[in-house]
Amino acid sequence: MEVNIIELATQCPDITISIKASDLLAAGRTLKDEILEELRANQEDRSSAASEQLLSREETMEKFRISSATIWRWKKCGYLVPVKVGSMDRYRLSDINALLAQKGGAL
Repeated sequence: MEVNIIELATQCPDITISIKASDLLAAGRTLKDEILEELRANQEDRSSAASEQLLSREETMEKFRISSATIWRWKKCGYLVPVKVGSMDRYRLSDINALLAQKGGAL
C-alpha cells in the first residue's frame, strides 16, 4: 500500500514515521532525478529562446517589402515589437514569420 507522505504530513504533522534507509535513499534519488529533468527542460527552453534568429531593421524592411516609415509606425503602435541589442533594434524572425503567415505572405 502506497502512502502519500506529503499528504500524511499535512494531515498529521505530529506523526512519527519509520522508514528503511534503502527506501529513503531511493526516494532521494527519485527526487534528484525529477529535479534534474525539470532543470534540463528549463535549460532547453532558455537555449531555444536565446538562439532565436534576430534580423536587422533593414533585413526586416526587405522581408516585408516596406519603407522605413512603415517599420517605424509598426514599432510605435506595437504591431512589430523590436528587441533592443545595445542601442540597435532587432526583430525576431519568428515574429516576422507569424505576421507574414497571418497576412498570407510567403515565409
